[in-house]
Amino acid sequence: MAKHRDIPPGRCTSCTAIAQFVRRCADERPDSPPTNAEICAAAGFADERAMRRHLAHLVQCGVLDVNRRTVLRPAPKRPILDGPLGWAATVPGLHPTTTKALMIPASMGWHGQLDNKTWAEAAGLPLRTLRWHRSILAGRTAKQPVPLIEFRRVYIEVGEVDWVNGKKPYHLRQADRFTLLSGIEAPPLEGDALAVVPELARAVLHQIRWFDYALSSRAGVEFSAREIARHLAAGWPAHALVAILNASADKRPASPREYLKTVLDNEPRLKGAYVIPAQVQFEGMARKGECLLCHNPAWELPGRTPLCGGDHCQDALLPPAPAPSPALALTA
Repeated sequence: MAKHRDIPPGRCTSCTAIAQFVRRCADERPDSPPTNAEICAAAGFADERAMRRHLAHLVQCGVLDVNRRTVLRPAPKRPILDGPLGWAATVPGLHPTTTKALMIPASMGWHGQLDNKTWAEAAGLPLRTLRWHRSILAGRTAKQPVPLIEFRRVYIEVGEVDWVNGKKPYHLRQADRFTLLSGIEAPPLEGDALAVVPELARAVLHQIRWFDYALSSRAGVEFSAREIARHLAAGWPAHALVAILNASADKRPASPREYLKTVLDNEPRLKGAYVIPAQVQFEGMARKGECLLCHNPAWELPGRTPLCGGDHCQDALLPPAPAPSPALALTA
């Protein structure tokens, strides 16, 4: 059986009755606070000892001030955050500063381009601190091994340099492109889903623009399909594999089979499990609701208690009005 200190005030009839009576007294007679005897009568207590335990609980939960006679007014309603900002506010387990850093790229959209200096200035963080929290978001620490954001370096050609008898292009690094990720790895396929993998692998192979069937034997085509099927069975979706393989669309390899294997074996993103993009996970699984504690707008995500603004809630809120009771009717 749960202890009283573990029960929110809004779910305790006695706490709710006390809070409502104290607030009514504050509105009707601000210069004359209610006595313990009046509170006992209003809430239906036989003795003051039990009533004091509920008063202490209301103070501890922030419903009443420390004087036990002043109701703390609820915080104003906060609008629910939509899109990337709504997702960033609901990511659990992050340090507040990491969440603060994550909100900057989220304010730009699910995809964008951002350099560290601009990012640090927007977040109000030193550049060195920003780099540390960026490494956390990129999944490079033991605390956050699965990335919440993926970066792709961008270079542009700005001219040529002459290095001992020859001109070579000179590239300048620009702001990195980013994609927000959910931090959730796609599980390997099981059961009936595995049965369609060979057919799906052949369909993926047909969408690779540079794969020349005329240069491939029947055994080579089957080998390539099996290589693709291996990643599909591991949880990689077909569209992601097609995008990775078609990034080399300008190639015309003499041996499509060997080149496809080289790409799959050396692509850094394919070294681990597929991480579901934040946009897909958030828009497909989240729905709007209200906070269980303060009834502010909140996102409801599977397996997570909806709390306003993410995983933080204003606990110092007045519980909802209780159902009519004989004790309250007598004091009305």
